[in-house]
Amino acid sequence: MGKKRGKKIVLTASESEMCDWGDNPFYAFYGAFPDQLTPRFISKWLVNYNHESLYNEDGTAKIAPYGLRKVETALLNHGFKEEDIVVVFPDKLDDFIGSDTKLVAISTMDPLGMAYVSMTYSTFLGFGSVPVNRAAFRRLLNQKSIKKYKPKVLVGGSGAWQLSKKARKMLGIDTIVMGEADKEIYSIVDKVINKNEPIPEVIKCKPNLEIEDISLIKNASIHGIVEISRGCGRNCQFCAPTMRRRKDIPYDNIINEVKVNVRGGRELITLATEDCLIYGANTHDGKFHPNVHAVCELFRKITAVEGVKYVQPAHLSLAPVVVEPEMITELDHILHGYGKFVMRRGNRYFRTLGESGIETGSSRLIAKYMRGKPLPFTPEQFPEMVIEAWGILNDNNFMTLSTFMIGLPDETDEDVLKSIELVDEMIYGNYMSFLVPNVFINLHDCILRNKRKADFNHLTELQMEMFINCWKFNLKNFRNRWMKGETGRKGREIFNRSLTKALFPSLYLLYYRKHHDKFAKYLKDFFLSASGFNPINVSKQFNVNQLKVPDRYI
Repeated sequence: MGKKRGKKIVLTASESEMCDWGDNPFYAFYGAFPDQLTPRFISKWLVNYNHESLYNEDGTAKIAPYGLRKVETALLNHGFKEEDIVVVFPDKLDDFIGSDTKLVAISTMDPLGMAYVSMTYSTFLGFGSVPVNRAAFRRLLNQKSIKKYKPKVLVGGSGAWQLSKKARKMLGIDTIVMGEADKEIYSIVDKVINKNEPIPEVIKCKPNLEIEDISLIKNASIHGIVEISRGCGRNCQFCAPTMRRRKDIPYDNIINEVKVNVRGGRELITLATEDCLIYGANTHDGKFHPNVHAVCELFRKITAVEGVKYVQPAHLSLAPVVVEPEMITELDHILHGYGKFVMRRGNRYFRTLGESGIETGSSRLIAKYMRGKPLPFTPEQFPEMVIEAWGILNDNNFMTLSTFMIGLPDETDEDVLKSIELVDEMIYGNYMSFLVPNVFINLHDCILRNKRKADFNHLTELQMEMFINCWKFNLKNFRNRWMKGETGRKGREIFNRSLTKALFPSLYLLYYRKHHDKFAKYLKDFFLSASGFNPINVSKQFNVNQLKVPDRYI
């Protein structure tokens, strides 16, 4: 090949999105925290970035973001030669970009750190506001080979909306591609490579592709990601995927991609979906009753593939759990032994089933912004439904990572109190989950895009209390596991206890000295709770009644 000539088409992503984080998708949330928080050499070690097992012998990437693999397949299926396309890690770009390179295509989920988690947690700690994802994306575009040979730079992916005209020019990006590019990416690249024609600075692809337009990956993806459905249909106004028509990927297509990942050395299969529990369901009637057979059959087929060791769905909604609790019992049997992310409480183990969006405990806000979320239940039943769903999941050895959204437009103190009550009920009921509170962000491609986004530094005291209470709940569930060193290593308990008691008071003092504001008292409560110096109090409780699906949905 020769370093100076390079490949015609180079596909890549930033180091924080290209690495596998030790094959743990939950560790990838580190990319939302301030880049200034850790020295560069430590952050590289944390992301497991230079792990040799991630490279092929020729220096190409063994794994890549799922969307990048889709682009690779779409180009190969439409006539581009395999020898002209390469997928590489950022630190290998100089080996593959040269005088023959016409296009560098970059996939990104959060290039400027403007997603929910980044906007929340890069501000929360007070150590700088530039998240790891943003710093890594900038480093990628400053690669020497890109500057030297000046190929066309094309950026796509779910985070492309963040790149305004000013940002594109400043970063040296020629074109951004927004939306589902499976069908149109070939014609875009063909103009650059074969026709030498100009392409627009912004390309908006047509939404709602048909199943036959979605390419099947030919090489392994990070975390063994396989798409089982696209779109949602519940129409939450703050969410982008609800803007797409919901469609389920056929069994054969899913199993094909599972086998591709297994051949590529992936033991973990991560199911990309907005809701794994309504796979195969008829949601067009507005009832959202789960198809129990379709869901269970899907998981049976995946676990039956030789070489699959772990299965991890990305997202689920809680309403189907309450509608069909027997489905959760059956999934417990099917997924027994296939849970990679397991938490222990006493003698019980809980598998992480996926991420569920709760967002608020206020029925008023549910009715106003996310009326479809509780279907087939009503917005008024939503808080009780959430508690019952957690109970069913825990009874069947499952837990979820659950998100709350703070600062939704028109949120009042009464709304926040409803959310606080819901978290308090979780603490009182001893439920097993992990809560992630985020501030509201007006994503470009959601219905609420014209609303003002929330700012962590301008939360009310009650909103701040809600934020801290979520993390108190997490401390209650996971602090003892950490402090007792339940990792199987000798001496870990003493090390963890010493580190915790030294670290969290230090973090509080650093924050307090810098800010010394009205939020310091809440952070003091949190940091000292983490160290074990003060108890976690539960102040509220409400009764949960057995839910019934309204007659009109039956």
